[in-house]
Amino acid sequence: MQDNAASGCAEDDKRFMNLALLLADHAKGSTFPNPAVGAVVVKNGKVVGRGATSRWGGPHAEKNALAQAGARARGGTLYATLEPCNHTGRTLPCTDAIIAAGIRRVVASVKDPNPFVNGKGLRKLSRAGIEVSVGLLSQESTRLNEDFFYWVTQKRPWVTVKLAMTLDGRIADAFGESKWITSVASRNFVHDIRRRHGAIAVGRRTLEQDNPKLTVRHGKIGNPARFVFSSKIAVSPNSYFVKNASSNSRSILVKSGGKACEKLKLAGGIEIWRTGKTGRAESLKAFLTMASEENITSVLVEGGGSLASSFLENNLVNRVYLFYANKILGGGLSAIGFESPLALSKCMMLARVETMQFGSDTMITGIPETR
Repeated sequence: MQDNAASGCAEDDKRFMNLALLLADHAKGSTFPNPAVGAVVVKNGKVVGRGATSRWGGPHAEKNALAQAGARARGGTLYATLEPCNHTGRTLPCTDAIIAAGIRRVVASVKDPNPFVNGKGLRKLSRAGIEVSVGLLSQESTRLNEDFFYWVTQKRPWVTVKLAMTLDGRIADAFGESKWITSVASRNFVHDIRRRHGAIAVGRRTLEQDNPKLTVRHGKIGNPARFVFSSKIAVSPNSYFVKNASSNSRSILVKSGGKACEKLKLAGGIEIWRTGKTGRAESLKAFLTMASEENITSVLVEGGGSLASSFLENNLVNRVYLFYANKILGGGLSAIGFESPLALSKCMMLARVETMQFGSDTMITGIPETR
């Protein structure tokens, strides 16, 4: 097995893998709990088959690409953003389909950390006489499925916190007004972040003040599950959360305490989850365990500041998206506040920082780390 794609033209390999990444990115959000994978079949320098992961239970990317290529796949090269599977789940192994199609060479971007795969697929292909390369554009492929990789290895959903604030760190003014702090362009990008997650979470106060839909408005089929964290069981019957509990998504009310890990479904579609824990940190960890059991691989925490801060303070956040509008209020509701503030010498910092500009808004994303 080779460690790179040197046996082919490096520039062509990169171009075809980038195409596979685009296919995977387009599928992101519709494949849960499976990862979003893209695959391309190339014969004599021309693309003869393209595919992406189907909705759960459907064919994987490799099989979709091979089906489109048909007989033209024989003797060709298959590019995949993730190592092809070699085990039987809801579908038969992709490795068997690749071997049967007569593929001569497989270029995989990254090895699958899923214990059921984890190099076994690549070894099976290599033993079948197929030339195998792995590692091309691995950073891009890992970033695309960072949530799945975390969930499948840690048995806990990937948690993202997204906050929109002013330059002085306020998510609402002193009068309680929070719409809209950031621009339309920023909010459109947030919908793209939403469609990449299996669930969206907010606190009760955000539900009562903003009545958010917590949906994806990009033409995606289906919406993430909706979580509302509340100290009470009852929520406004006029909220979108309640009225649309059975419409293409789940509406789940999360409450600390009660019977451990209890899940109830009420008439109308609302679900009640009780964590069985009263401490904030323990309750959030219990919630993540419950969510993982439901094959929810990622949760986007959008508000408010108190809920986001609780996840951050208890080191339960894997990535943050902080949107800064070109505004200063001089007061109002703070975006982040810990119960036990950190000393400067032990502050939280972001690793692998990326920035984007949306008009006069600035977005910063990264991985939170504590010194």
